[in-house]
Amino acid sequence: MALPKVYTDSLAYFCLKAEDATNQILTSKYNPFYYHGALPQFFLWVLFLSGLLLFAYYIPTIDNAYSSERLINAFTSVDFITNQIPFGAVVRGIHRYAGDAMVLTIILHALRVWWTDRYRQYRWLQWFSGIVLLGFVFFIGQTGYYLVWDQRSLVLTRMTCYAFEALPVIGPGLKAWFLNGEAITNLTLSNYLFIHIGLSFFLLSGLWLHYVRMARPVVTPPPVINYALMAILMFVVFMYPITMDRMANLTQQPSNFDIDWFFLWPYAMLTSWDPTVFWLAIVGVTVFVSLLPLPFLNNNLSGNVLAPVDAAEVVGSKCVGCQLCDKDCPYEAIEMVPAPAGSKFKLLATVLPHRCSSCGLCVGACAFDAIDLPDMPDAEVTKKIKTLLAQS
Repeated sequence: MALPKVYTDSLAYFCLKAEDATNQILTSKYNPFYYHGALPQFFLWVLFLSGLLLFAYYIPTIDNAYSSERLINAFTSVDFITNQIPFGAVVRGIHRYAGDAMVLTIILHALRVWWTDRYRQYRWLQWFSGIVLLGFVFFIGQTGYYLVWDQRSLVLTRMTCYAFEALPVIGPGLKAWFLNGEAITNLTLSNYLFIHIGLSFFLLSGLWLHYVRMARPVVTPPPVINYALMAILMFVVFMYPITMDRMANLTQQPSNFDIDWFFLWPYAMLTSWDPTVFWLAIVGVTVFVSLLPLPFLNNNLSGNVLAPVDAAEVVGSKCVGCQLCDKDCPYEAIEMVPAPAGSKFKLLATVLPHRCSSCGLCVGACAFDAIDLPDMPDAEVTKKIKTLLAQS
């Protein structure tokens, strides 16, 4: 089941060549490949801000609770935002397309991490948490389409209930939780709004887990890249303005609807697949991708995923506790601890094997030859570096 090493090496080579070509045009400072993890977070902030503006005018009901002459519900409130509020359609478009852009940049981020072989051993937690966060992003985006409460929202709601009903044991409970009852009511729209906003804030705590093993995560692209992204986003908003279907009618069943292939592709599968097969495919692919860092799914990995055998080693007799290796390690794999009694230094560096990637940055940071890579002492590393410099 593992990918051949020549294949993974070819992908990494392709990715690095693309980065080099981009450097020639944009320079390394503004190369988006170097901010691939920060790009989705930029769009997350755009979604938070635009969503806050939409929330100010949104009414989560499916009928006119006060029986007034003018119907006031979720659909009419979205219609009011789109057609009556100045720049309301623009804000809706920004919210819609920023969600699509976030999915696109997350997938590019995952592919780049996979192609460059940076998802195993010490990074298994980032990979697994990233898969979970991507699942939440998909679900949050889908609930955004429910909130419009047009004909598409209704058919998506019914298809979701149909999929939940196919699940044994937990299916009825999930359906009742999803609808906030046994049938579609005003409480259903309130539940959609709660899920949409509540899970969005959950993403922030999930991002902490995603970054927890990185000493200096890049979370914000340079302002120039942010401006360029917003310019592209605004161009798409004006070139492809978003539209609405007719208001949902519970007595009718819409026969077709437009698909947003970034978020609604599962519903395209449901239209032609048996729901049991659909769930088996979704769960199977998710589990497989989540477990990719494990040894039995990748022939390039040796040793236990939680305790790699090739961690760097500190030479205690040479360590002076200067903390340079600790500051340079990007994976928080080095910890400074009190030196033993009798030492003339206060601190001593120690390596946490389950976080070490044997990247060698600590060897370069140490000015006292106090850190060695396994089977490659510091003197040998220095010799190889000098040889490569001489050849260049």
